[in-house]
Amino acid sequence: MQSAVKRYYSINKSLLSKLGGWPTQSRFMKILLPTIITSFIFSIGFLEIEQMLSLIDYHWRVFTHSMEVQIMHEYAVIGRKMAISYAVAVMIYSLMSLYMLIPVTPQLLDLLMPLNKSRPYKYLFDVDYGFDREVYYYPVLLHSYLTTVLTMSVMIITDTSYMSLAQHACSLFAAIGYRLENLISEKNSKGSGRFKDADAMCRWKSRDYENEIYREFVSLLRKHQLSLQYVRLLDSSFELYSFMLLFITIIIMSLLGIQIISLMNRKEEMIRYVAIVIGAFIHLFVLSYPGQRIMDHSTDVFHKAYSMLWYKTSRRTTQLLSILLYRGLTPCTLTAGKIYVLSMANYASMIQAAVSYFTALSSFR
Repeated sequence: MQSAVKRYYSINKSLLSKLGGWPTQSRFMKILLPTIITSFIFSIGFLEIEQMLSLIDYHWRVFTHSMEVQIMHEYAVIGRKMAISYAVAVMIYSLMSLYMLIPVTPQLLDLLMPLNKSRPYKYLFDVDYGFDREVYYYPVLLHSYLTTVLTMSVMIITDTSYMSLAQHACSLFAAIGYRLENLISEKNSKGSGRFKDADAMCRWKSRDYENEIYREFVSLLRKHQLSLQYVRLLDSSFELYSFMLLFITIIIMSLLGIQIISLMNRKEEMIRYVAIVIGAFIHLFVLSYPGQRIMDHSTDVFHKAYSMLWYKTSRRTTQLLSILLYRGLTPCTLTAGKIYVLSMANYASMIQAAVSYFTALSSFR
């Protein structure tokens, strides 16, 4: 057997050994190599998150208008509430609890509805540990639970960070949109309060009004560029994570769909896979909804700029406005690997495809 492995699986051995996944490697290398690889992967993500947090701090120093600060504050509070709700509410932990209760159902039934003999043990994962799992049932169960909780915790931490960072992008576009919509009226009211004489007011408009509008519009255009830069960084930071989850969701929909249909008469086993499928689609929704909000808010900047009283501004201001309109015509998007746009329209298409898939499988049952 060993010679066959050396002869036919030498390439697999070489590749898996680099990851610390070859069975005959020493325990030290099995621990060291995955630790180093994981550290490098996470370090890239941490550096990008650090850069984004630095940008957020810079945004709070740049967006200094009272209404900009108020809008960003309101969006930050909403983002915080969304993160807390997602972390502790039933969307994740209720499904995880449902999934984790399956192995202990025989023990619970033995207490509630005892039989003449003990019910067989159930396991969270069907893994060969190299020893008798029934002898070490509770250590195996503890290992399974810890693995599940840690995996879900990493996903929740990543998702809540993604939601909060996306919410900040929405606040930037909302603040810019509000200023564009009210820019002319703000300057008019500010100028009206300065002068008691109508002639003085007209002279102010002819000399300083256009310059002040132009300066404010230049500032808003720079803030819009900062917002676009932030969204690009957000997309690049999470595109690989989103792609992996999208790929996993497609695999789950394909493979577990067959499992669910085949286990219709075994309710306990079917519930496990149904919980995984529901959790996968809830997770995809969590990724798609912030992407849709960024699309809507970035498009709203275009509509607010288009609706402003541009005919009351100078020619050079309208030239800047045309630049903003041209860029705002294309909405900002978050993607999964640059191939799938995270939006509610695509999410609905995924749900529709899943329902059609399950319906087709049911017809062959």
